[in-house]
Amino acid sequence: MAVTLLPTTGPGTATELARHAVRQGADLIVVCGGDGTVNEVVCGMARSRVPMAVLPAGTANVLARELRLPRRIGAAARAIPSSTPRRLALGLAGNRYFLLMAGVGLDAQVIRKLEPGWKHRLGIASYVLEAIRQAMFETPAAFMVSTADRRIEATFACISKSTYYGTLRMVREADMFSENFVVYCFRPRNRLRYFLYASALLIGCLQRLEDVICFPAREVHCERIEHATGDVMFQVDGELAGRLPCTVEIVPDALTLLVPGSAASRDEGSVT
Repeated sequence: MAVTLLPTTGPGTATELARHAVRQGADLIVVCGGDGTVNEVVCGMARSRVPMAVLPAGTANVLARELRLPRRIGAAARAIPSSTPRRLALGLAGNRYFLLMAGVGLDAQVIRKLEPGWKHRLGIASYVLEAIRQAMFETPAAFMVSTADRRIEATFACISKSTYYGTLRMVREADMFSENFVVYCFRPRNRLRYFLYASALLIGCLQRLEDVICFPAREVHCERIEHATGDVMFQVDGELAGRLPCTVEIVPDALTLLVPGSAASRDEGSVT
């Protein structure tokens, strides 16, 4: 079997490399990197039938946690031959596909203001420190979250197919093999309330807080509040993707993913 190594040369290049590989008739695309690199490859492979496998080599590796992949690249590579191809839905936020989640508001603002050098030096801790800084000194911008049957004002929304948010299982109702999102909306304008949310998340009782609204959806529209000042940003799979307004929707039957071991035995069937 011939293997072609295609290194990325900068942000965004993985999408075109994956798109070209699909057009050239690749039998399998293996992506080695973090969730941002995986997202770029997904954007180049979406709606194709070519399977994708993942070797985790990033900061948070949310997808690797979700799939229970070995953390070492060598062990993850050895798991590929025995993995099961699963066909699954993707999310689409604006014109950007995603596997895991879209975040609107506070977390996108954290990513927007995070210095790349700190991310490389401190990893996950850099996100935590920037989130604490914003919670202490900046008031989060409010926006509207709308579905067919509800309309909610929020300062942070997580529209997720993944149970994990970073290294923590925040969206416990989510299932990446489902054709639904699970949406968490955080409502307060009081920035210090986010310290309570963080504590509740750490002890696993975030869902019990009355101002955290959780519901399933297949399509979600987010827009700035009329007369509000400043932009509200959104991110997908940990990468800044744009500013509101934005519609986030499910795209069924959009990607074939190689899934190892027990993660392959969830409700949806495998692909032959």
